[in-house]
Order: sequence, then structure tokens, then C-alpha cells
Amino acid sequence: MDLDQSGFGWQKTRVYLGPSLGWVESQVRASRTITTAGTFNVNPGDSIIFIPVAGSVQILLPDVRAWIQEPAYQPATGFERAIWIKDLGQAAFFPRTVTPFGSQQIDGLAQSFQIVQNRQLMRLYPMIDMTGWFSG
Repeated sequence: MDLDQSGFGWQKTRVYLGPSLGWVESQVRASRTITTAGTFNVNPGDSIIFIPVAGSVQILLPDVRAWIQEPAYQPATGFERAIWIKDLGQAAFFPRTVTPFGSQQIDGLAQSFQIVQNRQLMRLYPMIDMTGWFSG
């Protein structure tokens, strides 16, 4: 629901973070739809990225350290801390490239990955040692 008319409809839930912080609102599964071809940064608040575009798209992942260090109670941070990238039917002709930040890695490899099948989903979770992401 977009109550503030900002153009961003974020779903939130109340989460108990212990006696020090108490109950706080936390964002759950915020989605973003990429509407043009090009290069896009994953921003705080992006949890699911939909790509229906008939054109090549490059997704630049954030610094995993900065992503994890966002306080869980900030409204722009997804509760799960994962990034899902979903093609909506054009990847076979227009690959979606996912590029890690700096020297960080995806699945232990310091390289970009591509989504090349229509309707494919790539789920990325932060590595515990903060060296990058693993796919799940």
C-alpha cells in the first residue's frame, strides 16, 4: 500500500527485537520493477527486483558489509536481508547480468553471473564472512 504517495508500496511487519529495542516496524519483501534497459544499483529497500524489460539489464549488487550493517529497524531495510532477482520472460533474448560489488564474490567466484532463462529467479544471501553473496 502506498499511503504516502511516494511511489513505493512497502509491506511492513512488527518485529520484537528484544527488551532494548522493543517492537519495531520492519520492511518485508519490498519489490522494485525495472522498466527500461540499462545498469541499475540495488538500493536499500530492494528485496525483490522484477525485470520484464525487452532489453539487456545489468544489476550492480551493493557492498555486502554495508547491506548487513543497515539496522534491522530502519524502514528501508528488508527483514530477510536477501536480494531476489526475477526475470519475467525476456532473459533468453536479453540476458540479465548480476555483478558483485568491488572484489566481492557470488558463490565464491569474483565474476558476474547471468540470468539466461525466461522466468528464472536468482536469490542472493549474504555470506557470513562478508566476502560476498551465495545463491540459493
